[in-house]
Amino acid sequence: MNARNGDTAPQGARHLPAVAATAALTGALATALGAAALWPDTTPPAPQHPLRQLEIALDAPAVHPGNLDFRATALRCGIAVIVGTHAEHPAKGRLCRIRIDVTVDDAVSAHLDNDDQRLVLADGTRHSMDWEAMQIKRQPLTLDIGAHDSAQYDLWFDIPKNAAVDHLAVTDDKGMPAADIPLPRLDWPDHSA
Repeated sequence: MNARNGDTAPQGARHLPAVAATAALTGALATALGAAALWPDTTPPAPQHPLRQLEIALDAPAVHPGNLDFRATALRCGIAVIVGTHAEHPAKGRLCRIRIDVTVDDAVSAHLDNDDQRLVLADGTRHSMDWEAMQIKRQPLTLDIGAHDSAQYDLWFDIPKNAAVDHLAVTDDKGMPAADIPLPRLDWPDHSA
């Protein structure tokens, strides 16, 4: 007992609640900082591949026909001729190359036929992929994507020389209605790839 003021608590005991509160706050702060360091980052990942010559990045949101997510990530048009390891291919008009990322958002696999995808021009005409360009550039005409898996590749289209693109109409392997990915309308210089 402290005889001077009649207090029965030991010296310093009055400060224990403040010390405990400070320790609890310090522990909570350390836990929060640790969780922030370990918690997954929710920002979208950077593109897996750098942009190629004269290619522009696309930031259109993903579209979801059926159980597939399609995202167009890059575009290049105005290509007059392409060269592969075994062939050279002049365009009838001008070629456009669209890099897409396809993800199966389901517990089943998908068999995708890229001939179902259409490049739609500003005048409303729809163009299927250019098979010869796809083969020369070794891109998949069809592909299987596993459950909760993804694939990234190019779609090639041959369009009239002075045509402007409007959007890419994509569909899944189940015949769902197409979903549209808007594309920028640009004046592309003639070049080769």
